[in-house]
Amino acid sequence: MKCVSFAALCGLGLVAATPALAACDTSRDVVIAARTPQVDLYDAADGKRVLTMDKDKFPACTPIQDRASNLMLKVTVNGTAYWVPPHMVNYHFNGKTAAVCRNLALGSNEARTGATRGLGEGCPKPKAPSP
Repeated sequence: MKCVSFAALCGLGLVAATPALAACDTSRDVVIAARTPQVDLYDAADGKRVLTMDKDKFPACTPIQDRASNLMLKVTVNGTAYWVPPHMVNYHFNGKTAAVCRNLALGSNEARTGATRGLGEGCPKPKAPSP
């Protein structure tokens, strides 16, 4: 029986995943391909579903035009702008992602520990309350 190293197995997985990403222009934010069997498209970031598209019909390497605070991604499909939930697609962000601005545990925007690490970075500093 031939022994295969863990690195060789991981290499096989990476080779299978890279052609789709390599075919896309990763110098900008891009939706690589659909992840789920069907992709729901919305009329606004917090709007209603207007279209459901099968995975094989969803265009690959679609540029992301905007990102909403609720993480929805704005893309153009067949000449029409739609918003797509990020869990339904594989995507690639080039550069820094948007800051997550909200109060952290205990009402402090300063403490960053555990799961809250990184939250609040790049956000405006809160004003001190007036006495």
